[in-house]
Amino acid sequence: MTQANWMGSDSDRRQRFERAMNVSNSGAQLLQTFINRTVQMLTVREFGLQAVLPRRTGTGDAEYINRRTAGTNGGEWVIDTDSVTEESGTYEQKSFPYKTLVTRGKITRKLQATGRSYADLLALEMAGKAEDFAAALEAGLLSAQALAVAAKEPTGFLTMIQYPFGTTTLNTSQVISNTGTTYNAALTLSKLDEAIDAVKGSSQRGDLVIVGSFTGIRRVNAALQGVQRFNNVTEIAAGFRVRTYDGIPLIVSTAMPNNLFFAANGTITGSGSGADNGTCLMILNKRYNYTSELTPTTVMPLSKSDSQFDQFDMFTDVAPVFANTKGGALLCNILSS
Repeated sequence: MTQANWMGSDSDRRQRFERAMNVSNSGAQLLQTFINRTVQMLTVREFGLQAVLPRRTGTGDAEYINRRTAGTNGGEWVIDTDSVTEESGTYEQKSFPYKTLVTRGKITRKLQATGRSYADLLALEMAGKAEDFAAALEAGLLSAQALAVAAKEPTGFLTMIQYPFGTTTLNTSQVISNTGTTYNAALTLSKLDEAIDAVKGSSQRGDLVIVGSFTGIRRVNAALQGVQRFNNVTEIAAGFRVRTYDGIPLIVSTAMPNNLFFAANGTITGSGSGADNGTCLMILNKRYNYTSELTPTTVMPLSKSDSQFDQFDMFTDVAPVFANTKGGALLCNILSS
């Protein structure tokens, strides 16, 4: 039977093509390279804190919160001839200034023209920038000012829980040490329970979240398995299903550090490398902790000042708010390595 001429050409041309395909792998020169249209983002990031914190619309230059410290006596028992002692609690006002996070993206006109058959490269760059931007925002909300003072940054929850009054006085009732020494150790569930109990409204488990790094959350799971206790799953914002501890969702944030050093009382004293590096678990009541947004995350194309580029800015004005000094707690000195 005569072989079909699949090239639709004469036999000499077909033979030349077949030789090129089979000799020294030179046939690759005749084939167009196929490029997968999916761009792989080479990151492992979890923005758990942003996912669970409520967002509230803000106004003015800051979010202002009025706090009341209770009086020493709620009341007194008297007889009908006694005078009543006047007693009031004390009030203070706390502000959480809005801080601006911004980034800029740029892509050349020629690159867009070159890649037009591949994808909308400007939109692709915006998507990549959005992930980078979210990572920077997560770090700012969680750990800004924890290890170094930077006036342009907000004060993150790690810092506000430790020093909620804007001083260097430790909030001792809300910072729990897992060990009671400067050394970090395996997670103790009784200490985790102690940190949970320190949070205002902790009896309503549905209002609480436990935020930790991948390592920190694994330490919880390992401790649960060690005592043959089992955790369930629950659904949080955007339909994500996460594991729970005693009914409290376990939320992963890659902004939570794993290289912290602590004092014996749980104060964060620094970061670095070492065999006793530690991490925290942060317990928050969502009724008292939220993100106030003066300007939600916005993408603004910039006017063209150069024919060679298209540029855009991405920005937000936000303030993490720790409204109640009893509304969160830290369990520190947990061994992460």
